[in-house]
Amino acid sequence: MAKTSETLDTPGIWKEMGEERRKQAAHAFYTDENLKEFHRAGDLFIARAKNFRPPFVKRLPQEKKEQYLATLTLPPDLIGQLIVTYHFAYKKPLMSAFLNALGIANEDGVISDSAEVKTPEKAMLTAAAEKVKADFRAEDVRIYFATLQAQNPETWGGLADV
Repeated sequence: MAKTSETLDTPGIWKEMGEERRKQAAHAFYTDENLKEFHRAGDLFIARAKNFRPPFVKRLPQEKKEQYLATLTLPPDLIGQLIVTYHFAYKKPLMSAFLNALGIANEDGVISDSAEVKTPEKAMLTAAAEKVKADFRAEDVRIYFATLQAQNPETWGGLADV
């Protein structure tokens, strides 16, 4: 791996995920009914990138649109949405375990509205990181930690040290 998690930006995380995870992310993205506006943005991006007319892209089978999103060079905001959708669709146990280890109230990996998230102390962050590293695949943990850092470096920047 050329980059470490502390230097990965959203496009770097997307590349690091590999094509199979990117396909999973695109699938989760297009099957999430709460993301209709983002679906249109994804379709429009595909149309521009492939020089297709937007109505043509709208009629494409979902699997084909997923393939395009997984393999085209995407803008960072769309990548960010795909990565977040991937985690909420496939990595809730990891997210929940990490937040629980930090004592952050969550429901199945989703931080509770009432929870106040502060920058964790280094010892607590290290202990939580070690817990999830022991229980989950290293590559999944690395991608999750890089995502947290990219989304909120002020709160999660300490993950670069663990």
